[in-house]
Amino acid sequence: MDPIRILQSYLDEVGLAVMADRFEAYMARVELPLRILTSSASLKVATTADLKDGFDTFVELIESQGVTQMVRSVHAAAFQGNNHIVGVYETRLMCEVHQLLPTFHSKMWIGCYGGTWKAIKIHNTTKDSRWPMLLTRLEHETSQS
Repeated sequence: MDPIRILQSYLDEVGLAVMADRFEAYMARVELPLRILTSSASLKVATTADLKDGFDTFVELIESQGVTQMVRSVHAAAFQGNNHIVGVYETRLMCEVHQLLPTFHSKMWIGCYGGTWKAIKIHNTTKDSRWPMLLTRLEHETSQS
């Protein structure tokens, strides 16, 4: 299968889990420890409790902002060996047709574990320096209303 399709499918499934506040479905798609790189920090999410804390905080953030959909679009992806993919994508947090927060870009590494694709590492363009990430330090250069 095409690495772009695999990564897009992964992002769509994880996005649905976040939007439906289904932590177990989200957790099943993350390999701990998860490394997160931002423009301000290198973070490591090592425990399920830490992952849940970040998940809950992010869900609260998007609910408080009125986000009705998370649109993530893969721009490029390639296999690294048989069981790993690295790809670049953008995230737009929307309320109906209006973008609520600036677009941010990410590079993600996923690996196949027991037949399931899971996140290993994420590098994004946010300026968050702590986990959980609050997306309060996004540049407003591409914000649309």
